[in-house]
Amino acid sequence: MAVTLNETPSANRLHIGIFGKTNSGKSSFINAFSEQKVSIVADVAGTTTDPVYKAMEIYPLGPCVLIDTAGFDDKGELGALRIEKTELAAQKTDLAIILFCEEEMSQELKWYRYFKEKNTPVVPVLNKTDLYTQEEKEKIAHLIQRNTKEEVCLISAKTGEGIRNLKELLARSIPEGYGNRMITGDLVDTGDLVLLVMPQDIQAPKGRLIVPQVQTLGQKMSGNECDNRSVSVSLGKSRSTSEINHYRLAGIFLCI
Repeated sequence: MAVTLNETPSANRLHIGIFGKTNSGKSSFINAFSEQKVSIVADVAGTTTDPVYKAMEIYPLGPCVLIDTAGFDDKGELGALRIEKTELAAQKTDLAIILFCEEEMSQELKWYRYFKEKNTPVVPVLNKTDLYTQEEKEKIAHLIQRNTKEEVCLISAKTGEGIRNLKELLARSIPEGYGNRMITGDLVDTGDLVLLVMPQDIQAPKGRLIVPQVQTLGQKMSGNECDNRSVSVSLGKSRSTSEINHYRLAGIFLCI
C-alpha cells in the first residue's frame, strides 16, 4: 500500500526551521504560514521555550516539518538553555528562514553565516511589514539584501501579505537532490563493513521491520556500497534457522 502524505515519516520530510530574535513574530509567522494555530502567540518576549516541531503538508513544498524556535537573543541562564535547544534545532534544519524585523541585524547575520557554512539554504524574511512605511520597508530590505546577497521576502504574519510568495521562494530554494539522500548520509563508504542494530518495534507485527529500517536496508542493497561482504543486523532475541534465512538478503546478512 502506498504511503500517504500524512503517513510520511518525519525523517523523510523537509525540515524548515524558523529563526529570529525574541518577539520577531516567529510564532505568528508559523501560524500564518501553516494556516493553523501551531504555536502560542503573546506580546511577552520569550513565549516559545523549547522548539516546537509540527509535521504537515504545505503546497507547493509537500510533506515538511516546521520548527518554531526560541529567540536567539534570549537572556539569562534559562535563555542560554533555550539557545542551546535552538542550536540543536538548527542542526536538524534542511531549509532555514531567518526573520528580520529592524535595521539592527548583527545577530540575524551571524546565524545567516552559520547556515551558509553548513551549506543550508537560507531565505531572509522581513516580517511585520504592516508596521513600516513603504520607505522603511525598502530601506531594511536593501540592508538585508546587501549583507546576504539573497532575495528578500517581505511579509506580514498579521495580514498574510507575502506568504504565498514566500512559499514559492522556499520551493525554489529546496536543496538540490533533496529526497534522494541516503538515510545514512556520508557515514558509509564503498567496502565498509556495517553493523545495523535494529531492535524490533513493540507495536510492529512479529518479524516485521519498521519503515526506516526497511529503507536503510533497501538503500544499502541497491547502492554501490553493497558488495558481497556481510552487513549484519542485530534484532536482539535469538530466532530459529528458518527465521534467520528469511532475513538473508543479497550482500546483507541480518544477525537475529
